[in-house]
Amino acid sequence: MPYAIAELLAILAMFFLVGTFILLFPISRRLGKALEEWVKIRHESSPERDLLARIEVELLEIQNQVDGIDKRQDFLAERQEFTESLIDQKRRMVLPPDAAKS
Repeated sequence: MPYAIAELLAILAMFFLVGTFILLFPISRRLGKALEEWVKIRHESSPERDLLARIEVELLEIQNQVDGIDKRQDFLAERQEFTESLIDQKRRMVLPPDAAKS
């Protein structure tokens, strides 16, 4: 039984890491491109205002995406804490009264 819980937690951790990579890779790539263009414009003698405005809009979109990911991560953390509390409660119910004292 404890091995099943460990396997489940390992699978959940792997799923979470892969999902996070899948979500964050495109965002980081877009952020890199936007910052590269922004630096290029800043170093030119006469920066183009339209391009700078587009980059700022893109950065705001990226910020909104990151905020959404942060909210989802908080939600998943709450669900994980709830699940762990249910597992602990189930363990306490399964153990005999003598084992719970030690």
